[in-house]
Amino acid sequence: MSVHIFKPMLDYIEKNLDKKIEIDTIAKLIGLSSVHMNRLFTFAYGMSVAKYVRKRKLSESLSDLLQEKYTILETALFYGFEYEQSFTRAFKMEFGMTPGQYRKSKPVLTITPPFCNLGTVCEKGLFFEPEIVLFPKIFLLGMEQKVPYRNSIKLAQKTALNFWDKYRFSIENGSNQKIFYGLTHHLEEHCNYTYYLTAIEAKEIDDIPAGMKKDVFGGFYCVKFHYIGRHSYRELSRKTAKKMYDAIEKYFYYHYGFSGYPKIHLEKIDSSFAEKACLLEWFAPVPY
Repeated sequence: MSVHIFKPMLDYIEKNLDKKIEIDTIAKLIGLSSVHMNRLFTFAYGMSVAKYVRKRKLSESLSDLLQEKYTILETALFYGFEYEQSFTRAFKMEFGMTPGQYRKSKPVLTITPPFCNLGTVCEKGLFFEPEIVLFPKIFLLGMEQKVPYRNSIKLAQKTALNFWDKYRFSIENGSNQKIFYGLTHHLEEHCNYTYYLTAIEAKEIDDIPAGMKKDVFGGFYCVKFHYIGRHSYRELSRKTAKKMYDAIEKYFYYHYGFSGYPKIHLEKIDSSFAEKACLLEWFAPVPY
């Protein structure tokens, strides 16, 4: 899987908006299964490939409808819809009106432009620019360690894998054994360590296994970064992690005016891809 996996996909879609685009064809183009490709695309851009293709076709159709050179049926066929009814139905779902109503009233509509964010290359992966999300409140249960700043990247990874391999299955009320969470509490400036909770999400946390700790995260707006690596989550290198954290630190400095990191942040890794890809998300409360 090429690091630049999304560029050939997006280029192909733009060149073929006037045709019927088959998802399997795009998958073969980049050498992935359609399921694998769709999951990576959804992780990166928040929607399926099919939904993005539909949105791009409908957005491009607006200019043709305004020019009135073609009938609605001809416009539908040009953009790969087999029937005028299916085009009209998709158009109304996207824009809240039919093509005929749009042609008549000519309102200003919000379109879906071509995706241009291909991610910043981090060795064997792509690191995506932040977005603001509302993170739901979740309960976490796991093991907490003190991690010195000077060795934080190396020790955090070692601590996380130790918990993941040896202790996560002892949590009987875990809601998803395939999702890893790493919750970091940064202390006062003079402290030279952080508290790092390696955990999984728990349905209830009244019964805490010996040696473990419960915590809560979410219920507020967060800054979210995400990373897609063409490697297993076990092979996330220290070089890549440092580059990501340097980018995060710069973001908070330029946008919110403080150095370092927020007092608390959460890492989330989906391990269900196993050896196929590393899907990592990073969340921190939006500073106000």
